[in-house]
Amino acid sequence: MFFKKAQVIFKVFFSIALLIIIAVSPFLWGCSGKDNAVNGTEVTQNSEEPTSLSEGQASSDTTAPATEEVEKKNYYVSKSGEFENYSFICPDNWVLYESGQGSRVMLKNSNSVDSKMESIFIFIDDVSSNEELKDDESVISIYNLLLEGDSTVNMADEKTVNINGADAPLISYEYLSSLDTGTTSEGISCIDCFTFFRNGNYVYAIKYIGRGISAAGAQQTFSNFVSNFKLDSQVLQQKQKDKNSSVNILILGDDSGMGRPGGRVNGRTDIIIILHLNLDTCKGTAVTIPRDTWVNIPGHGENKINGAHAVGGTELTIQAIEELSGLEIDNYIITDFDGFIPLIDFLGGVTIEVGEDLHDDFSGCYLSKGVHHLDGKNALALARNRHRSGDGTTQGGAFAREREAAKIIVALLDQKSTFERIAAMPLFINYLVEYTWTDLSFIDILKLLPVLGQIKSSDIELTGIPSWPQAVGNASAVVYDEEATAELFEEIKNQ
Repeated sequence: MFFKKAQVIFKVFFSIALLIIIAVSPFLWGCSGKDNAVNGTEVTQNSEEPTSLSEGQASSDTTAPATEEVEKKNYYVSKSGEFENYSFICPDNWVLYESGQGSRVMLKNSNSVDSKMESIFIFIDDVSSNEELKDDESVISIYNLLLEGDSTVNMADEKTVNINGADAPLISYEYLSSLDTGTTSEGISCIDCFTFFRNGNYVYAIKYIGRGISAAGAQQTFSNFVSNFKLDSQVLQQKQKDKNSSVNILILGDDSGMGRPGGRVNGRTDIIIILHLNLDTCKGTAVTIPRDTWVNIPGHGENKINGAHAVGGTELTIQAIEELSGLEIDNYIITDFDGFIPLIDFLGGVTIEVGEDLHDDFSGCYLSKGVHHLDGKNALALARNRHRSGDGTTQGGAFAREREAAKIIVALLDQKSTFERIAAMPLFINYLVEYTWTDLSFIDILKLLPVLGQIKSSDIELTGIPSWPQAVGNASAVVYDEEATAELFEEIKNQ
């Protein structure tokens, strides 16, 4: 059984990705600062689109001394000890989230609404070991290659922008997003703008992400912003990062597909994982919940928790999980047999350490103890294998299987969180939703972007609720220590 990416993850996510990858109040907070002059342009409100850097009128020349003008600007300055630090002017009414001391920065126009929104994403990566990104032409070629697989992409003519005092390529494209489509099969019109420059072993990349914004308006906003992006850390910083929040993502592996009955509506969820991510600290916890855990299913009495999905779908499953954990579930990701295999293959496989020799004819899992890079078929077999003793980190049987499933999900955080995949976000999500069902929205994905490539599998603690097999009446079930479980989730809530 299996799950996702997290997608995703996120990388998933991630990946799960993938799988980065989110809906919350912090987006209501705005940037502080008084002066938003960018290249001599002052922002004014536009009734048709969110307040944008490109939509104002030119301001008059200032007569104030240069030192006073610097103090008035709403500068952000990175504080990395690895790459040369940079600065830019944060626009008024834009929130700023940061991770990695500036290696990932997300700005979002707080005047955005559901139909019209815009963000700017900055990501700095060391590409010295990536032969595919050895020069500027290679970066452009790979970036364009990632876009070729989506038939909805409409490339604009390449232009140039001024960044760090020099000209750089501006790549823009419009596409249809598969997120937030509701009951319609048609995508929502979005636009991305991308530019970059090199400094030593590092690529400094900046990306504009807009929805419901005109191409001309997006390009002008982006050009104005990057014109103030410089490798200059000596300016007076006034803008501090806004506080990001935590997110709880429910990952479900449905036992349907491959000719089995059930599915998104009424399949049983044999893999249940709560993935808690602190988007400020880039740390998290993955909690496995045994499929046979005996709980109260709201409105249906006590039963095994994996039956909630078969009885009442995702909504009832979330209610049962929230009642058990005391956590508020922000988003869910579901996959089944038919989705899991191509999902893992699409992400390039997954590398995972197996803690014991496995030979199981039922699941088709035949792996020796050690590190393996698995394709989708073998990853699924590993996630399904419950005929095992356990490697000492957990009980055997289904308990070991559930932990193995969580290990695969977490391992996906180390897969495809590369420069190329991050650069293709959020269009990249279009591919992932082919293999999963999720309520992740466009805004949710944007919220996860700052931690993509920052959260590693080693940053995620794997645990499970304190539980053990026990008969309940005539049912073979799993019961849990209610007090210890409450303490576990209270600790997670406060992370």
